[in-house]
Amino acid sequence: MAWKEKLYERPLRRPLDDGALEAVRSEYHKRRHEIPVPSELVLHPSKPELMTIKTKWLSLVIQFHQEKLTVDAELSLAAKMMATDQNRKLAVQFIDSIADDLNL
Repeated sequence: MAWKEKLYERPLRRPLDDGALEAVRSEYHKRRHEIPVPSELVLHPSKPELMTIKTKWLSLVIQFHQEKLTVDAELSLAAKMMATDQNRKLAVQFIDSIADDLNL
């Protein structure tokens, strides 16, 4: 069973387009070495504005809405037990820095 929690939300600075989505995917691939565990980026088959960073213990579900970006965490029991405020802060900083670098 996975636990879900809203991890992060911020307004978008500009409208999202296909170029911005591709830039997000590219930036993940350039920077995934910053994630301390192996991860993969999974794209939704019919919703390009929805993507998931998956690891063995948790998934970060990233969704671009009309005017905001949201990130929800889906955690296994082991991840829930290890999910400290510091770990949450590091995950938010990673996502926030990508959004800042891309002016989203």
